[in-house]
Parts: sequence; structure tokens; C-alpha cells
Amino acid sequence: MRSLRSPGWQGGLALLAALVAAVVGMADQLDLVPTATSRLRDDAFYEFAWAANVAAGRGPMVSEGVTTSGVQLLWSLLLVPVAALGGAAALPVVAPWLGFGLHLGTAGLWWFGTRDRLAGCCLALCWLGHPLLLRESQNGQETALAGACLVGLWLVRRRGRALPVAVASLAVLARSELWAFVVAVSLARHGVRSPRAWLAPACSLLVHLVANRLLGGGWWPDSALPMAWLAHANHALLAEGAAAWFARAWWFARPVLLGSPWALASAMGSGVAVFALLRGCWPARLRLLPIALVGAAAVGGAQDLWPAAWAALGLLLFPASRWRRPAIGRGAWLLAAAALVALHWAVRWYPRDYYLAPLVVVAMLALRSFARWRWLLVVFALAQVADRGLVGSEPLAGQAAMELAGRFAADVVPAGTRLGSFNSGLVTFQAAVLAPPARRLPIVNLDGVVDARAFAALRQRRLSAWLDEQRIAGLLDHPVQFALDARLPHACGHWFGQGFAPADDLQELARFVVPGATLDRPGTDSVRLYWRRGMGPPPPRPAAVRDLGIGPDGGRCLLWPARAGEVLEAEGPAEGRRALLGVDADTVVVLRLPDDLRCGGRLFVRGQLEPLLRLGPL
Repeated sequence: MRSLRSPGWQGGLALLAALVAAVVGMADQLDLVPTATSRLRDDAFYEFAWAANVAAGRGPMVSEGVTTSGVQLLWSLLLVPVAALGGAAALPVVAPWLGFGLHLGTAGLWWFGTRDRLAGCCLALCWLGHPLLLRESQNGQETALAGACLVGLWLVRRRGRALPVAVASLAVLARSELWAFVVAVSLARHGVRSPRAWLAPACSLLVHLVANRLLGGGWWPDSALPMAWLAHANHALLAEGAAAWFARAWWFARPVLLGSPWALASAMGSGVAVFALLRGCWPARLRLLPIALVGAAAVGGAQDLWPAAWAALGLLLFPASRWRRPAIGRGAWLLAAAALVALHWAVRWYPRDYYLAPLVVVAMLALRSFARWRWLLVVFALAQVADRGLVGSEPLAGQAAMELAGRFAADVVPAGTRLGSFNSGLVTFQAAVLAPPARRLPIVNLDGVVDARAFAALRQRRLSAWLDEQRIAGLLDHPVQFALDARLPHACGHWFGQGFAPADDLQELARFVVPGATLDRPGTDSVRLYWRRGMGPPPPRPAAVRDLGIGPDGGRCLLWPARAGEVLEAEGPAEGRRALLGVDADTVVVLRLPDDLRCGGRLFVRGQLEPLLRLGPL
């Protein structure tokens, strides 16, 4: 075995290619200032709020008044000291870099945990520069921790009994679906028939179930069912028949068969994993069949064929000389990865990119098994560079309005007013965690992700009655959340109860707008604050326009009590009037102003000569 100091020309080329992959990946995906519009999803703020509440002595809760298991517990616990030492405001700053640090540490595990140091160095560099892992390590969530735990589980798999069980328990607390990989590791070590094979899976599952039961509304995480249930329940409301249901089910099931999730994790690595499993048992006389099938599928218009193509190419070029039984370890790991994709895509119908970090581990392990083929390391690194276009930026611009709503909702309703919200992570963090006590608004989660009570009410189709019981006076979210059209993603109007009609039951008080910022679905151009009719008279409307100063993203913000049909116009220091926003209802608009108005300007209502407000420089 060659050492890292004398790698030979093939090893040197592999190191160079891996270094290029690391540099290109870092240049593409490293974000020095991750924010709610670039990296930090709304889901991350559930964990921030949970950790901040624990650190402040309010208990393990996000939604007002109830503890929850709807966060990934190990990551959230790691954030508690950050909140205790630096305050809640430090969490969105520190958490992405903590995740990136774990990503770096996992790269080190690949290097020092691989006997072939050159192969380990190449794997470490490819892990370090993996576009998906880089992006998701800075998402403020547990993705990097899950990857580290999974690699650690593989490293300690043969070291006694207590250590694998402990790491397995941590892995499942880091991300619950890693339990499938705990089973894979145990089966690979002990075999299916050995009772010891079920020690780590049983202990880790027990720890997970007990934690969920103590903190949440049941044995499973509070976040496990709500979004999947909504997708299936809304589809059932369409009553399109069995054919439409099977068509939709097949749409989500296709990716399990080496589709887009495998390509996003690593098209070549996934193909190598399949090749490693099948090579010894696939007859050499049939080596043309896989590549022929892939070619026929491509001619027929099929897409997402690269993982299958890599596997088929390997079987064509490198058939085994004799039959071998497939290694149980390779089969178990690949089956666990397929189970993860099947769970989130085919079963839950709720795919998310950050679920795919374990698939990258499987790809790396497959490549490691052929590390003696130095040229394969070269191709793998170059393929990773070629695949970087698959991982784009996150469409999170629409979260700016959610952040704006959380910061300034207290300028529209009195402090202490109980508000309900479906997408409540950012809103809760701004309005109930960061806000000073004099402006704090209790936020109750409505989709059930961090509030089992709300999910039970949704399933019983009595959310309106439950809101009455909880004395929730207002609702704060995108308009699509209250729609009755089940074809719209996340529409929840049907689950409020019989007779619910948004136009009759909800009175709009305010809308929070960041021009040009929207999420990737209809009905998300603004966040609206509604007063629930029947909860008494709404709070008085602000009487005058007001400069709110600096908003959560550093932009200048305005509060404008608008009338239906009015159009707000701006006149900056260097140009004439231009339209900013028109409204179709009497409402209070909280608007993020263009950057050029930070230096001053004038605001007008169209048709009026006198300025509505003169803005001085900030």
C-alpha cells in the first residue's frame, strides 16, 4: 500500500481532482453570512425557539403553552448553551457555523478513519466540497450533525458493544430516520439471526420513543405526521378517483428507483453503490443488459438516469470473474438509503433536500470499497464538480415577509395578543423569543409540527373550535394557508370546520410585504394578519403613517394605514416618483422599502400633491 507521501501519478491525480472538487464546492456554496433569505429555513427557527426557551427556563417548547418533540432533539440540545451564553439573537449567527464546523469535522473522520490514507484524503476533500452537504451544513438545522453521527456509527461499528449502542442512540436523536442505518450497521456486523444484531436498534429506538413521549404528544416526533397528513388529506378531498391517486403515488415513488434524490446526493456514488452490490452476482453474459435498458429508457424519454447509467456502465466494463454472494453490509446500507428515500418521497410525499445527507455517506462508503482503483477516485471527484449545477440556491426570498411579520406584528395588535400561525418558526422567533417583554406576542403553531394539540384539531376538522378554546384572536400567515382549494399546497381551510369561509370569518388587519420576494407557491406574495370575527372588536387601526426604522434584514421599513384602491409612490433623492405598492382592501401595510430610500426621500399616495411622509437619512 502506498503512503500519502508517495502517491504515484494516479494517486497524485486523484488528490488534485479531489482538491479541485473541494475548492469548487466551497466557492459555489459557502455562505459567509447565512440569513433567513439565503440558508436558514423556517424549520430551523423552530429549533432556535426551542433552544432559546429551554435556556431561558421556559421549557422545551416552541408553540405557546405546550412542550414538543417536533424538533431534532440532539441538535436542539447543542444549541441550548449557545442561547444561554450568547442570547437567543446569537442562534441564527452561530448555528450555521456550528453546522459547518461539524461538516469539517466529518471530513476529518473520513481521512483518519480510512486505512488507505490517500483514499481517505480524497474522500475527505470530496466530502468537504460536496455542494449539497455544504449548502445544508449551513441551514441552521441538524443536517451536518446527522452526517457526522452516521460516519461515526460506521467507524465504531466493531468496537465492543457499549460504544456502538451509545453512538446509535445519539444518531437517532440527531435525526430519527437514521434508525434504518443503525439496523443496517448491526445486521452487517452480527448477521440477521444473531440476537446481538438487535441490541443497538432496540436501545436507540427505546431512547427515541421515551424522549418523544416525555416531550410531545405521542411516541413519534410531533413533526413526523402533520405535513404528510395534509398532503394526503388534501389530495383525498379532490376525489379524483383511484387512477389519479395511483398517478400521484407513482410520481412520488419514482425517485426511489435511483431517481433525482440519488443524483443530488451523488449520481456516480449511488451508481457505484449499486455496482458494488450487484457485481459479484450479476452474470457476465448479461453485462450488456443493464446499459441496454438504460439506453432504451433514455430513448423513451425517461429522465434522472445517471445513477442507473453509472451502475450499468460498471457492470458492463468490470464484470466479476466468478459468482459471489452479495456482501450483507453493502446490501443493508443501500437498503437503508432506499428506505429513507421511500419514507420521505413515496410515503410522506414531503421531499426535502436536507434528508439526503445519509445517501452521500452510502456513496462514499461504496467508493471506499474500490479505493485501490485510483482512477475511480479521479472520476468521482470530477463527476462531483460536473454535478454541482444540480444544487442551486434555496428559494427562500419569501421568508423575508415572514421575518418582517414577526418583527412588526406588535405595531398592529397589542402585546400579549395570542396569534396562530402555520409557518410559525420565523414568526415565533421574532415575535415571542427575540421581542422585548413589552412587545411580546404569544404564537401558537397551527399545523401541528410543534404542537400536537393543533394537529389533533386539524385531523378532527375542528380547528376553529380549538382556536376559540385557546383564545387565539388573530391568524398570521400567507393567505394560501386559509384557502379552501385543496389543489393549493398547504391550503388548510377545509380543516377549520364546517362552514368556515375566509372572507366571512377573517378580517384583514395588516399585510407584511417585501416587494419581489415570494415563495415557490401561489398565495405567498405577502404575510397577512387577520382578526377572527367573534373574538370581540379588532384593535384600533394605527392612525398615521410611520417610519419603523431598520427591519430584521437591515432594510428600512414603513407602516402605512392604507385604503382600498390607494397606490403608494416613492420619490428618491436621485429620481422621480415611482409606484411601490397598491392595495385592494382597507389594511395596514408594513412594507420593506427599497434600499435607495435609506438615504431619504418622500412618499406619496397617488393623486395627492402633499407627501405622505418625508424620510430623513438613516
